[in-house]
Amino acid sequence: MFQSRRKWPVALLAAPMALCLASGLARAETFDAPLLQCKSVTTPAALTTCASVQDPLKRGGATINDQGDVTVIVVGAATNTAYAVSLVSNDGTQSTSIGNLNTGAGGDGAFRKDAFFKFGTVGAGNVVLSHGGEQFVTGLSISSNGLESTRDFQPALVRCTDVTTPGTLSSCGSDSLTRGRVDIENPDGALSIHVTGARPSTSYTALLRSPGGTTTALGTVGPTDKAGNGTLVVPSAFAASTIGSGAIVLQSSSTDEFVSGFRVDQKFVRPEVSASNLVPCGSVTDPILANCGSDPLDRGSYEVNAAGDLNVRLAGASPSTNYELFFRPLDNSGDVDTGIAVPTNTLGNADTGLKTFFSPNTVASGTFVVKSGTFDEFVAGYELH
Repeated sequence: MFQSRRKWPVALLAAPMALCLASGLARAETFDAPLLQCKSVTTPAALTTCASVQDPLKRGGATINDQGDVTVIVVGAATNTAYAVSLVSNDGTQSTSIGNLNTGAGGDGAFRKDAFFKFGTVGAGNVVLSHGGEQFVTGLSISSNGLESTRDFQPALVRCTDVTTPGTLSSCGSDSLTRGRVDIENPDGALSIHVTGARPSTSYTALLRSPGGTTTALGTVGPTDKAGNGTLVVPSAFAASTIGSGAIVLQSSSTDEFVSGFRVDQKFVRPEVSASNLVPCGSVTDPILANCGSDPLDRGSYEVNAAGDLNVRLAGASPSTNYELFFRPLDNSGDVDTGIAVPTNTLGNADTGLKTFFSPNTVASGTFVVKSGTFDEFVAGYELH
């Protein structure tokens, strides 16, 4: 199992969803929210920039993490459609284009760009997917029956005056803030807001503000303690079936101090290289495999580098034999021929060098199999002695 960088069917894209739900994410200065149909938004007010014809959407979500990676997933959207992905300021006047998400025949699609927002970026707004107008926007969605139906709304709080992406904000205060976080839970509409290192002994008015300026009051954070720490917890802040979008704003004396957004405060770290030993298919005992060939193998391995290139090495396989490398998805949806030939020399050795298969911005899960004809000869595995 590995993570690589190719646009892949959504059935293989469990890793981005895991990224959005990973433990510890809520403590980082990230933005994580469900995607909603633009015309479904009613809180604090309906949106006026929606496409006249709304595409379907079963579910979706967007994440901007603290390394600047952007991940967007849609399920059950329009089929075979290209959606423009943008970060749009809450007032709708400024935007940053991120790229395009393409759906397949089932209306499912996934999009990822590593380190799109560079180190030090502070952003605020919402992720918007457009196709003939705005189709889907990030926001908050409360379940109709108390059961989890989509992800929670979990943006960071950043200083209004620090925001530079997609543009600077006006009329900001200058209060300090070490870290802040908002969590609106999907099952029951519970709200929690936490600030650390804000101005001591200060009360902040929390609002949900629509792009048109309409606001919904959420409560008061604080007063903060002498270290500037404060909390607001409202068990049922939003009613069942609420669908909203906008910005969470914390004000002091009617001045915007903190807004929902993200901060890229971690240097981008390239994903680890994926590598595995190859063992003869017929030697595997746990589990016993079918459709195995009988070619020998002293040792073998494959490697996927951070750019998605593949390298296969064999030693002691059948001499002067043309093998082929296949990718086998974790869901057993069918082997994919990589088109990478693995020809052995007269000693039964092979080294393909780096060969291109995975394209950028892919998250895939599965393994590799070296075949001769229709038989599995060598599979990823390990041998214990």
